[in-house]
Amino acid sequence: MLRLSKIFEASLFWLVLFLLFFIPLYPKFPLINITGTFVAVRFEDFVIAGVLIIWGIYVLISGRWRELIKDPLIWAMLLFFGVGLVSLFSAYFITQTIKPTLGILHFLRRVEVMMLLPVAYTVIRSRRQLYFAMFMVSLVLVIVTLYAFGQQYLGWPVISTTNSEFSKGQILYLTPDARVNSTFAGHYDLAVFLVMAITVLTAMFFGLKKWWWQGWTLLLGGLSFVVLVMTAARLSFVAVVVGVACSIWLVGKKKFLILLVVLAVAALLYPSQLRDRFISTFQVNVQKGGERFNAPSDQQSRGRLNIPTLPVKVSSKSAELLTATETATVASDIAPGEPVDSTQLGVYRSFEIRLKVEWPAAWRAFLKNSLFGTGYSSLGLATDNDVLRSLAEVGLLGSLAFVLVLWAVWKKLWLIYSDSPRFLKFITAGTLAMVIAFVVNSLFIDVFEASKIATIFWLWIGINLSMERFRK
Repeated sequence: MLRLSKIFEASLFWLVLFLLFFIPLYPKFPLINITGTFVAVRFEDFVIAGVLIIWGIYVLISGRWRELIKDPLIWAMLLFFGVGLVSLFSAYFITQTIKPTLGILHFLRRVEVMMLLPVAYTVIRSRRQLYFAMFMVSLVLVIVTLYAFGQQYLGWPVISTTNSEFSKGQILYLTPDARVNSTFAGHYDLAVFLVMAITVLTAMFFGLKKWWWQGWTLLLGGLSFVVLVMTAARLSFVAVVVGVACSIWLVGKKKFLILLVVLAVAALLYPSQLRDRFISTFQVNVQKGGERFNAPSDQQSRGRLNIPTLPVKVSSKSAELLTATETATVASDIAPGEPVDSTQLGVYRSFEIRLKVEWPAAWRAFLKNSLFGTGYSSLGLATDNDVLRSLAEVGLLGSLAFVLVLWAVWKKLWLIYSDSPRFLKFITAGTLAMVIAFVVNSLFIDVFEASKIATIFWLWIGINLSMERFRK
């Protein structure tokens, strides 16, 4: 049994490395379509399920389960899953707000991504394995950033899930004004991934002693930052500034905060979609300004407006032939009182949908069942606020259980940060800052439900927590 457990342990290590490589790079091709949603079961779901099954067998035959059941973090995760199951039962039999198939699949997706934390935690058992994992992440980051440049300037294909037609696995292409997705299925997911990478790389830069490793880290961070600006994701830009500031603070290099401010200001002054969207945010959402549309007598003029962020009407052409190029140029409609400028209109609707549709719907769901919520999947695919989404779907008890998970993670990371050699201490400082940046992103984007980035988040947390085993 000891020999068998060693084989399982070695196999799981390589499987974790494979997940670190495969999950961020494999496009979101649908495998099994689910009735009632355009989110499909994909190949990576079966890969992760297989890894979890192998890990479960390993935990049993190696006796590691005795160690795990003593861990407060594991109990916090089990509590969160337990409340989620009670919430599903309540949503189906009491409030009748979910379809059982969708509710169970949403629940299983959350279990799937979060359980990768204990997998990575139990499998990474040495510094050598840690360095292998870090190398794999850096290789992935190189591929992701280079592919983003290829999409933007060389016409490399895009796989997107931003609407029901694209999510069928269509091969699309970007226009020069479109925002890059790289190997992710949307520019927001890519932006969050880059925020995580830049935040950790910042701390690692100061923890490395060899100049060539520092140069490599600086190159990776620089490429990631440029691609982040190309995504024009405003909240992710704010999150990366917050995350990098926390990294700098935790590693004790506070004088570099001035450099961070200079770089952030320079990025916002440089002509880009990011700058234009920030300016539009101030003009439209803060000042309530911008030239507004008044219904003309000639309604044909409405169809000539350029509204890149809106759903398109495809009745006159085949959906299979619709490309990302047409998405950026084919207009849908515009209502009286909305901004005429296409960038301002996109910013305006982005906030108005949250403020007047998604967030009130989440709040009403929370009030309907404050303890257990209205169940996973009851809000559809997006709420664009993970706090409200959690309160709505699993109620106060489920939200508190999730906060307990994050608190247990934070306590463990802080212990490693406080009592580790320099390099491991600085890596953990970057991870602590990454958690803060991730939470900042969650205020306007459902990051904990986005499968690719949530998977990477929990995997990296597990890898970092494994340091407590060998940090001495």
